[in-house]
Amino acid sequence: MTEEFKKPVFFSENLNKDLTHAFEDLAKIHAMLTQVVRNMEETADRPENEALRVYLRDTADLILGQTDELEKWTTTYENAVCEQLENNHLVYERDTYQTLTRILQWDIVDVRQLARWIRELKELTAHIGLTMPYLLHVRQIPTEPVPEDVAKYPVFIMDRQGYCLCGMGLDEILSLDEVRDRMGY
Repeated sequence: MTEEFKKPVFFSENLNKDLTHAFEDLAKIHAMLTQVVRNMEETADRPENEALRVYLRDTADLILGQTDELEKWTTTYENAVCEQLENNHLVYERDTYQTLTRILQWDIVDVRQLARWIRELKELTAHIGLTMPYLLHVRQIPTEPVPEDVAKYPVFIMDRQGYCLCGMGLDEILSLDEVRDRMGY
């Protein structure tokens, strides 16, 4: 199996949040379509050409009907989906797995990205009754070799630019120079 097929496809990394945002996007689309209808109706009142006036009115009516359907179904599904997602253990397990996989496949480029994923993993595991150490040991996370003199800070992970993820909670980001300064070197 080639490397490209070993990596998972992240069609949605945070399903518990993304579906809520999808409904917000649908509400924005509804508002935009409603504005298009208003603009068409205003424009239809102006032309001297009767055929253009009729066309604009008919098109506005068609869009308005579809816009009303969009609003109705958005509201219906938003209530049902959000209620199901609110405490859906499987959704949080899925999002936890996706985030864990991203952490384990981190490209060592930017430790800030890794820190965000670790924060997300902590939040997600809280929803499913686990703690991060249950799923992930810090030694499993890809890293550049950490110099021995700063490893005692504690520095656990380092990216290619020399920025480190430090602290027992993996929540402090410092450069190698900043770590050495704090250690008194």
